[in-house]
Amino acid sequence: MKNRIKLGIALLLSFSLLVAGCSSNGSGNNGNKPAEGGATNTPVQEEAPIEITFAASTWDVPKEDNNYVQKYLEEKYNVKIINMRVTDENFKLKIAANEIPDIFPQTPTEVDMVTWAKQGVIANVSVDEIKQYMPKYVADVESVNPNAWDIGLVEGKNYGIPRVWLNGSTGFIPTYNNNWLKAIGYSEPPKTIEEFEDVLTKFRNNDPDGNGQKDTYGMSGRGKNARNQMFNEVYSAFGVNPYMFLEASDGTIAWGGIMNESLEATKLLNKWYNAGLIDPEFMTDDNGLMGQKFNSKKIGIIDTNMYHHLHGQLQTFTDNGIEPAFGKGLTGPAGKSLSMSNGALQTPLLLGAQVEKDEKKRIKILQILEEIATNEETYLTTAFGEAGVSYDLTDGVAVLKAPYDTEADKRYELGIGGFYNPLIERAVSTWKFHMPQDKLDFKTKLTDGSELIADVLGPTVLESKGKYFANLSALQDEFYTKAIIAKNAGDVDKLFADFKAQWLKAGGQEILDEANKVYQERQAAN
Repeated sequence: MKNRIKLGIALLLSFSLLVAGCSSNGSGNNGNKPAEGGATNTPVQEEAPIEITFAASTWDVPKEDNNYVQKYLEEKYNVKIINMRVTDENFKLKIAANEIPDIFPQTPTEVDMVTWAKQGVIANVSVDEIKQYMPKYVADVESVNPNAWDIGLVEGKNYGIPRVWLNGSTGFIPTYNNNWLKAIGYSEPPKTIEEFEDVLTKFRNNDPDGNGQKDTYGMSGRGKNARNQMFNEVYSAFGVNPYMFLEASDGTIAWGGIMNESLEATKLLNKWYNAGLIDPEFMTDDNGLMGQKFNSKKIGIIDTNMYHHLHGQLQTFTDNGIEPAFGKGLTGPAGKSLSMSNGALQTPLLLGAQVEKDEKKRIKILQILEEIATNEETYLTTAFGEAGVSYDLTDGVAVLKAPYDTEADKRYELGIGGFYNPLIERAVSTWKFHMPQDKLDFKTKLTDGSELIADVLGPTVLESKGKYFANLSALQDEFYTKAIIAKNAGDVDKLFADFKAQWLKAGGQEILDEANKVYQERQAAN
């Protein structure tokens, strides 16, 4: 009898456990859901939000805390955002006072980066970790320039998240007055340096505007404030830019200003200047004045605009009765068509040193940065706000609605822009939201197939450059002006020889030595 009672109790317990087990497995939440009748299992504690201090922009600064974008990010990623509002002027004072954000503004220079790395202000973040948690963004960046990692390398360690300026991966576009080209017998822009010389000559001498006066020039130059963009087309045809570090034929790094190719290009410019083909005001012209002269039909060529500048000027050309013709880089002694480019490489997005020591925070930041750069919903929310309220998607392009399109304060109220998204227009995959089809087609037409000349080092800190470069730049500016306007062509060779010797002696050789050392270190790291 006792045995039958024990057996009955055992069977009852087994049945109860079976029922409980089936109920638990069917809940789909691992037994954490409260049971019927008020009985509960031990709850799993949610992780506390990770606190992240943002100071990622000095211009798109949100007016108030707890704005639309801040709340969106906090809820989506289980974080608590602290807004550090800074300006370009006071940010370094904040750093000096040890007020260091987790995510830095986008404006620090490469000099700031190196200084802060050596002072322990910014975080060393491994390349492998960035690739692990930001795979789509890294793929986008490396598709633009695989050497983007070079810029953040300080004493063998990586600092920050690589960034690229997408427009910088395109070159300057030579633009001609097509009405003038037709008047001198050309059905398309010149393709070679010889054809270019012929066009310059006829723009000066053949009265292309038909007013019966010799009052036109082929081109001017940006001599007032951007010598590195002066006569882009001509120097590019020789495979050089005098104001860039370039790779020489022997694989070493050379300074363009003292390369023989720059001498040969300058001798050609000297010839054209003495023939009256170049506007003599090139030494004091800037980009604005060159644009005015082109639109008022004083010069027939400009070569200091990129495709996005030109796209914005199409209506101005039309209003001034100019039909523009867009060319490609000239083929010259370099043997192929080349276009000068500012380059896509930028100073990385920097993180505060405290992030280096906090793995959870660091990983969370990298995950958020991946999403704001490449996830379409997150990108649109941080860059443009709320669909249907602050922006509409029109043919796939985000278009801000009134009043957000014209009133910055309204945008700041929402928190949209670069403060919470420091990677706006830095990823290929989300660039489409800024590119109407007509602009994209225009870009493709003007830039596809172009081979570029860009500074091989990009934004790089050289200690020797800090010591000598200001004086060397003044020396170089003086030489190139004198050489281009020299009365006797034979003087150019002597001027160049003297300039090169002075440049090397006055610190240039030390700069070249350091530049080559940095370049070799980067090559070894890659």
